[in-house]
Amino acid sequence: MTLLRPVTASLLLSILLLAHTARWAATDPLRQERTHATQQQQVNELSQREQLEDLKRAQDLNQTQRQLDQLRNQAASRPGLAAQPRAQQLHETQKQLDQLKLEQQLNRVQQDLKLNDIAREPHPLRRQQQLRELELQQQMQFLQDQSRTKLMQQDLNRLR
Repeated sequence: MTLLRPVTASLLLSILLLAHTARWAATDPLRQERTHATQQQQVNELSQREQLEDLKRAQDLNQTQRQLDQLRNQAASRPGLAAQPRAQQLHETQKQLDQLKLEQQLNRVQQDLKLNDIAREPHPLRRQQQLRELELQQQMQFLQDQSRTKLMQQDLNRLR
């Protein structure tokens, strides 16, 4: 979460600067070319940030999966009457984790498609607006995924 604050601040600053550049570029072909190059760089940076966030998501999911596997192994070694509700809770958490993994895969594909569309957008102002929207979507999705993963980890900690 602390990593997101400087990133968010730098993103907002770059968005403001690029929005001004995009308006200015509408009148001059040389400026248009520079604006396109600058916005292409922003697309590339956005893609790189998304890849880093994907790695963080994967680490969180792997940690949660290890925690879940460890609890499953413990439950298997201690059979008893309380084992059935606990096994059911572990099963439900596994389903939630699998669902989150699938949603993240789908989101990655959708983000890649959007980035490709944005890179091909010829109009600088629309391209800039689309970049801002995608950036905000990515940040919100990252925070939602992080929250869901942390909630699963808390649930697993309660089962210990």
